[in-house]
Amino acid sequence: MRILGGLTAPTVAREKSTMKLHAPVVLSLVFLLGADSAPDAVKKDLANFQGVWTVESMELNGKPLSEERRKKIKLTIKGENFTFDTGGDSHEGLYKIDPTKDPKELNIVITRGGEKGKVYLVIYKFEDGKMIQCMRQDNKSRPTTFTGAAGSGCDYEVWQRQKP
Repeated sequence: MRILGGLTAPTVAREKSTMKLHAPVVLSLVFLLGADSAPDAVKKDLANFQGVWTVESMELNGKPLSEERRKKIKLTIKGENFTFDTGGDSHEGLYKIDPTKDPKELNIVITRGGEKGKVYLVIYKFEDGKMIQCMRQDNKSRPTTFTGAAGSGCDYEVWQRQKP
């Protein structure tokens, strides 16, 4: 029997075989540990939502929201709670996010105001320090792409965070 570094040839062969079996398991664990877990992804994205936001632009099925109306709108997010103020009306509710989906999903749950009980099905992303949201006007389903073009039936909103 040949001895390699203090190990016999059959022992080395057995260890190589065992390493082959464990390699996929080890690689899987490295991959899983390197990826954001769902709770971590929620925590990370929820932190991005925090603050006071104003509308930079809003396209409603191809029609831009007037500057006069845009200037009156303010969205304040603290934790999962939000207040949406239009200058004449306000709503409160919860932001329930799922950043593990593609595109990322947001359920806007209205808890106070004229639309209490309503849930808006939204997609969102953060890009260049801005928050972008898109929802279907009929709210029967969640959009799959970010658009507010005429005929899309969607509202496309670009929000800018205000400096404290």
